[in-house]
This record gives sequence, C-alpha cells and structure tokens, in this order.
Amino acid sequence: MRITFILPGFIKIPIGGVKIAHEYANRLSDREHVVTLIYPLELGTNYFFLSLKKLFRNTYDKLTKVNNELYYNPNPSVNVLVVRKVISKYIPEGDAIIAVGWQTAEGVNKLPEIHGKKFYLLQSFETYFRNRKKILKTYHLPMQKIVISQWIIDELKTLGESGYGPLGNAINPDEFFVTDSQKKRPYHIMMLYHHHKIKGAKDGLAVLKSAKRANPNIKTVLIAPRKPIHKIPDWIKVVIRPSVEELRNLYNSSNIFLHTSHWEGWPLPVMEAMACGCAVVATGNRGVKEYLVHQKNSLISDIGDVKSLTDQVLLLLNNSELKQNLSVRGQALVKNYSWDNIMMKLENILQE
Repeated sequence: MRITFILPGFIKIPIGGVKIAHEYANRLSDREHVVTLIYPLELGTNYFFLSLKKLFRNTYDKLTKVNNELYYNPNPSVNVLVVRKVISKYIPEGDAIIAVGWQTAEGVNKLPEIHGKKFYLLQSFETYFRNRKKILKTYHLPMQKIVISQWIIDELKTLGESGYGPLGNAINPDEFFVTDSQKKRPYHIMMLYHHHKIKGAKDGLAVLKSAKRANPNIKTVLIAPRKPIHKIPDWIKVVIRPSVEELRNLYNSSNIFLHTSHWEGWPLPVMEAMACGCAVVATGNRGVKEYLVHQKNSLISDIGDVKSLTDQVLLLLNNSELKQNLSVRGQALVKNYSWDNIMMKLENILQE
C-alpha cells in the first residue's frame, strides 16, 4: 500500500503523538508499504494569527537554543516531505492518507480521492484546547477514525460517532530497558514537565517541594521539551530535549517516576519509565487508567490531589520492598503491549 501521514506541523520538540506516528511509519515501511510523512508549515485559515504564533515560538526557541530541525528522524525507507500547506499539489497519490491530530483533519478531508482512503488518528480527545467547538466538529468529518484508547471510543459514541480500536500503545524495547538496578540509582524522583495546564506541572512541582520539605536529601530530575516557564528550584536538575539514550539513562537513574497530568490519551513516558524499572506514582487521568491499576502496578491519586501524591512518593521512598514490587510489576506490564499486535491491527484497518 501507499500510505501517507499528515503531521501537525514542523516538529522540533518531543511529542508523544508524533513519536507514535513515526513508529507506525517505520514499521509499515518494514512491512514493505510505501510510506510518506508530510510536515506542513501552515495549518488552518487564520494566517495572521498563525504567523504571529510561529514568530513567537521561533524567537523563544532561538533564545532557549532549541534546534531548528525536525526532532524525529524516520528510517531512510520512509519518505519525508516538508510542504507549505495541506493541498493536493503537495501530497502524493496513495491508497490511504491519515490525519494525525485535529489540526490536520479538515485539510485531509478536503483532499481528492487520488490521495487514498481518508483516516483520522485519534490519540486523545483534544477538547481541552481553546477552540473546542472547532475540534468537536472534526470528529464528525466523514473519515474513518483510528483510536488508541477505549475511553476515546466511548467519547466518540456520545457524539454518535465510532472508531476502529482501541489500538493500544507500546514502547520500543530497543530504546527503553533496565540497565541499572533500583539500589544504585542516584535520583529519587523523575518528572516530565510541560507548560500546558492540563499536564499538571504546577501540581508536580508542589509535590516535589512538599516531598523535599519532608526529606531534605531528595534528589530530583526534570525533563522538558522546552525551557520551563515556571520557576524551578535550584535543587532540581532540568534536562531539556534529551536524546533517546539520555532519556533511557535518566529513567535508569531514577527510583520513582512522578506523573501529574490531568488529561492523557495514553501516556508514553509512564510506560517508558516502567520499562526502565521506575516505580510509578500517577494521577488517575483516563489515559493512565487504560493500563495502570492502583497498588497492583503503580500508586494512583486523584487528579490535582497534591497531598495524596506527596504521601505516595514518601511511602515509596520509605518502603523499598513496595517500590521494588511495583518496579518489577511495571516492567512485566509493559511487555504485555506489543508493537507486532498493534501493527497487525493497523494494517487490517488500512486494508479493509
């Protein structure tokens, strides 16, 4: 098959949904499909607003030394095109074309049939953005929806829509695995930082500060796609845009992975951390609940409950046996999610 993915813009920072689209592309190419990834420079119709936003982002990236290049590099067998916008003259003919994210859905829907059967990949229910009505409208577009999580399928049903799935998610076992035992790890806590309110960075920082007051010896590392906009205490190490190798080493240097996001489709960093042996303390967002179970493979608190999250972190720091048990169970859990199974499902959907 000739399969085209339309990505939500020129991607310079790590984004889970884009990483998954690249995994699909690489693995479909390995299965002898002709795969093309399209990065449009312009999305939407409000060109003036988008130009201002792009100028601000590029200026901020330059000041904070974010490289002006694509963050993800697909396999050489995958075609990559950076185009001005999603219009027919820039898009190759094909058998299937997949909109990745709501930003690309309308553009893909307007394309002529020569570009293939139209699909819409839903990796979250993205109504947390300001233009909620516009996003909801895309869920009614006449494209086949491919969905990663059951909770997103349930939300589609409330709109009178349906989707193929759930596909589930997986991590690449060649990228994330245990290299160091729990006993030798220098960092007590690791957390992913993102400035968007739904990611719960404010909650996470509050948990870290509370835990530090209770145990002054705590060492913490924060990973972030861009320089944080919140003030970060000097005792927290911040690593921006780590490579896969650096990220694996950071996971393997940490005992606990703290996840405080309010809204996720199916969070990848939690799975990556578990594959590297971290015990997980998480907020019970709907994406997390697709695969985590409280006290079985993780410790889960209500969204925004800083006190409970802090108590869970301190419990693990003071209970090596529980921490080790959760680490072992987390590693076992991640192995249940196979890329081979996901790709079989995806191929069947695209070829139907």
